[in-house]
Amino acid sequence: MQRMGFALPIALTVPATVFFLATTCERRQADACHMTSILTKELFWQCKAHPSGVYSWGFWSEPQTWIWLAWLGSQLWITIHLWTPKHERLARSEKLFILSYYSAIFVDQSLAFNRRRDDKAKIKAEFQDLELESEDSSQTYETIGHGPGQIPKPPPSVCSASSSKMESGLIRDTASAADAITKIYTCATMWHESPLEMTCMLKSIFRMDEDQCARRNAQKYLKVVDPDYYEFEAHIFFDDAFDLNDYGEPVINKFVKQLLDKMDEAASAVHQTQMRLKQPKKYSTPYGGRISYILPGKNRLTIHLKNKDQIRLRKRWSQVMYLYYLLGYRLMMKVSDQARKEIIAENTFILTLDGDVDFTPQCVHLLVDLMKKNRRLGAACGRIHPRGSGLMIWYQKFEYAVGHWLQKATEHMIGCVLCSPGCFSLFRSYALMDDNVTRKYASKSERPIDYVQYDQGEDRWLCTLLLQRGYRVEYCAASDALTFAPEGFTEFFNQRRRWIPSTLANIMDLLKDYKNVVSVNESISIWYIIYQLVMLISSILGPGTIFLMIVGAISISFNIDTTVSLIIITIPMLIFCIVCLISKPDKQMLCAQIIGALFAMLMTAVIVGTSLQIQKDGIMSPHSIFLFAVIASFTTAAILHPLEFTCIIPGILYFLAIPCMYMLLPIYSICNLNTVTWGTREDPAGKCKFDL
Repeated sequence: MQRMGFALPIALTVPATVFFLATTCERRQADACHMTSILTKELFWQCKAHPSGVYSWGFWSEPQTWIWLAWLGSQLWITIHLWTPKHERLARSEKLFILSYYSAIFVDQSLAFNRRRDDKAKIKAEFQDLELESEDSSQTYETIGHGPGQIPKPPPSVCSASSSKMESGLIRDTASAADAITKIYTCATMWHESPLEMTCMLKSIFRMDEDQCARRNAQKYLKVVDPDYYEFEAHIFFDDAFDLNDYGEPVINKFVKQLLDKMDEAASAVHQTQMRLKQPKKYSTPYGGRISYILPGKNRLTIHLKNKDQIRLRKRWSQVMYLYYLLGYRLMMKVSDQARKEIIAENTFILTLDGDVDFTPQCVHLLVDLMKKNRRLGAACGRIHPRGSGLMIWYQKFEYAVGHWLQKATEHMIGCVLCSPGCFSLFRSYALMDDNVTRKYASKSERPIDYVQYDQGEDRWLCTLLLQRGYRVEYCAASDALTFAPEGFTEFFNQRRRWIPSTLANIMDLLKDYKNVVSVNESISIWYIIYQLVMLISSILGPGTIFLMIVGAISISFNIDTTVSLIIITIPMLIFCIVCLISKPDKQMLCAQIIGALFAMLMTAVIVGTSLQIQKDGIMSPHSIFLFAVIASFTTAAILHPLEFTCIIPGILYFLAIPCMYMLLPIYSICNLNTVTWGTREDPAGKCKFDL
């Protein structure tokens, strides 16, 4: 990027301009009208002709031309370091340039001379505490095979780690240069995921383990200094992990057994050979139990099993649990020196995951790059791709794409991202340890609004706390992660039933505290607050606006009176409101599906009617211009994301579902505010018991 986007333009700007003007001057001597429609005559001087009659020789015969060429050659020689950049990725302007400004008269020279040479700080390999050999280097896995084709076991020294380090975690007992090494704690929350979802998440963890092991070995054995070296540890927090047997004793449930059965399968898929992990260590804990694995790369994976009779359930309390364990116990209690705490906290990151996410180490490195670029960056999220099958998945592919292309990108550029999704986000430990972040995040829900804001959208609330403390939240479009989205109508509605109220509650909380947020957060201005206020008002008025638009569209499409069209739309809406107020959720879902299907058929007729109306009124009519503007915005965004261009295909399905998603869904969410259940991945009746 620097060679093609910085060094090359700076080197060619002036020479190309001078040669172009000299050549044009020569041609204008022969033709006075040459390029007069493009270039003004004031740009040229009187060209001196060579005795041979060739005007360009006059330019080359001038002594100032050769002085300029000598000056240009010296400039290229002095700034030759621009062609061999070795600085860190996404470096800040202060690290790239000596001065924070440039000369408007000599733009190319000021930029070239202002660019620093490579001053990237490196941590030498000998300071990275890579001597992780242990006398007891027992094998943590074995390959399975028979005959000549069997893959031999690697030597015990490869990817080995001392048992003392495994017990103490990633933080050293004494201060060293290794405190500045990037440390990544991967923390996943699980509940009732399917076997396929569990396998995808485990494969992602094994990829991280393999990548970290390869980097460690490259530095230890090949003596290669890796600027992206990091240390890694994985944790899985399993909600409601126990059932009771016939004797009233807690035993792990079928979902935990399912996860343990998938460990070897996931490891074999990543390493492309049949593998069997060493039997894990099992511990009884005050909150339930703990299972500890040593992965093939000698990194540790700990599965924390939560007993609902001993500790609070749900995702937020699992997050509070690992935040206090990793940051409160591991860091705050074991490290006494305050300066050392800050260094470690600055370079320690929490990678939050859902139990069904699928990602690669490269995507994590992109988020880490953002963290290294800005110390005030508290959280960073990537591009989430829904996976699954069915019409609801197609709808969500378009919805997620438009949401990331337009909304998240806009928030990232003009202010801060308001929600870094907990399914795949990177958080800085130093920001989480700030006052009124983790401590307030661990508050119990007491008021009705607390249940909506705290428990229904915990990831958005955590980001709100970070923004209120002055930290920035960013979006990285190149960091991709896949997650299993709801495939059924009921599960989708229940998920959005949680998201819609929590989104509104957190935005209103941010707007109420706008004076403090604008003063402490340099990334948020009063104009960004006004933008969010406009978006909030638009969200509140959205259902009514869509209602009136559908009334008008049906009136035009079927050539009926507006009053009749209003009655046709009002009757099913009133029926749905009454059903949501007096009936059980399953009846509400049935009613929503029936009315949603009827509205989809009406929208099909609207498409035909709108096409006929455009043909009648012309493309310059107001509703035609509006329709084409919306389509053009989506199409332009898709063109700018060519690898995701196919996500625009389900746009027609999104259009048909507008009445259902923008009228029925908000009504369902408001009428079920009293429901605080999760609503997704509910376990059907029946228990399957296994002993730990």
